[in-house]
Amino acid sequence: MAVELPASRVILSGVRSVTHLVYAASWLRHHVERADGAVQVVVLDVGSGFGHARVGEAEVRSYLPDHPRLHVETLVRDDHWRVPTDVDLTLLSIGLPGTRAWARLVVAGRGRRPRVVVVDEGIGSFGNLRSRRDAYRRQGGSAVRTLLRAGVVSAAGTVLTDVHWSLYEPAGDRWVVRDDVAAEFRHRLSGSSPSSTRGVYLTQPWPDIGVMSEASYLEHLVAVRDQCAAAGIGLALRPHPSENLERYAGFEVVLGAAPAELAREVVGSRVVIGSNSTALLNLAAVHGTPALRVTAPELTPLETALTRRQRSLLDTFLPTPVPVGALSDRIRSLPAGV
Repeated sequence: MAVELPASRVILSGVRSVTHLVYAASWLRHHVERADGAVQVVVLDVGSGFGHARVGEAEVRSYLPDHPRLHVETLVRDDHWRVPTDVDLTLLSIGLPGTRAWARLVVAGRGRRPRVVVVDEGIGSFGNLRSRRDAYRRQGGSAVRTLLRAGVVSAAGTVLTDVHWSLYEPAGDRWVVRDDVAAEFRHRLSGSSPSSTRGVYLTQPWPDIGVMSEASYLEHLVAVRDQCAAAGIGLALRPHPSENLERYAGFEVVLGAAPAELAREVVGSRVVIGSNSTALLNLAAVHGTPALRVTAPELTPLETALTRRQRSLLDTFLPTPVPVGALSDRIRSLPAGV
């Protein structure tokens, strides 16, 4: 019995976190509503990621759209790469085009190029060659290797991308939120509402990548907690998925499998505090959660390394960063009942 071919095949590459699935889901929801016939989605590298952010079969099934014409496959077969010419072919990539997947599709298709759609990976999507090189260096790569890698992926992004499907779009010298992408984040909210008198701090693995020592980071967090107390609210930490939770013994911790921007325990808090992270940006821009950026001397190099586009994006939706000592005044200045 012949197997009925889909009208459209989508190869999804580069997923490393649940948030990536949400970005991809927003485009797939758009695509399936406009496609004629069945849409087959083949997800590469299921099980990749890090820590609590690892993306497995359950996460893929849960976060990609549930639609009668959308069929998701996570076991990749050789025949997935050989796509008949009458089947629409798209490579859906996170952050930048998946060059290995693109090359394999072209070889298997005897020169046929897939349409390449790129969705956000986070604030890194708004960087440039220098910022990508610096990010790779923080991951432990050598100077020459990271420069080469950054150059290759930057070039691929320019040459291969047909469609950018982004949560944020430029509007003059500011940015606006794309509603159909933001709707996917709002649709995926889970959990219960928190106390309206508690702030949440989004931690980062700074000690693990050498940005600051663990002792300095813990001192920083204690100072933030003291400032919250001075403003009449408590403080809980929302750890980064890659972190060891034992680091935060003695602090209240808000746990959860969902990313911070999908958790009502974070979205509904009195204020969310952090540095220049994608989650902090998304919480403010998508959900309107009151958000404050806090600085520390050790974070100055990261502030300086922001590109013009990244800085403009953050400044559109987030207030100017403040030192820890100014937090209590900034918290008290937030509108009541927000």
